[in-house]
Amino acid sequence: METTKRTASVSIRNNTSKPMVSVSLVHKYSDVYKHRKEWAAIPAGDSSDESLQVEYNTGFFTTGRDWWFISWYSQDMKTLYYSNPQNFRGAFDAVEKSVSPEALIKAGTLLAPIALFTGGPVLAIPVTMATVAVARSTTDTLYASEETSGFKQHILREEDAGKVTEIIINEDETITFKSQSGDSETVYASRKAFGR
Repeated sequence: METTKRTASVSIRNNTSKPMVSVSLVHKYSDVYKHRKEWAAIPAGDSSDESLQVEYNTGFFTTGRDWWFISWYSQDMKTLYYSNPQNFRGAFDAVEKSVSPEALIKAGTLLAPIALFTGGPVLAIPVTMATVAVARSTTDTLYASEETSGFKQHILREEDAGKVTEIIINEDETITFKSQSGDSETVYASRKAFGR
């Protein structure tokens, strides 16, 4: 069986009681494919309104692996949450170098008077742009690097092609990757956002 390039969709479900703001997801299929997507907000108990399309290979001679990193902020932009397999510090150090305290303060100031409702985020265009910019800058260094240290491995298989893999953020500080081919779990950590 030869190597076959495949695609799948990935969505995020916020299975917590609090909104996720400035959400960033990075996917790397070894050093072959890289993908990323940002969302302004995902309300508590809701799923992302759009999916990330990812590419990966399957087949007998395939040696690549799928690696994932997700980060988000609290609604007041004062706390950063991030996937944290094996409690690895390297990914956090890379995140710390990427994000600008000024961008956090701007996004936090814009978000302060705005409520996020279960039915969907009520965000004006400037707020959406600011929160997406923070999400992107948070993972810029990780995305640009070829390293996968600090990323969670969850391998996509032939049966996942054309289907949706769901990344579920749970209240108990776990993250569940749910694919047609199987599930895996990791944990997330939090700390004070830089400059806040």
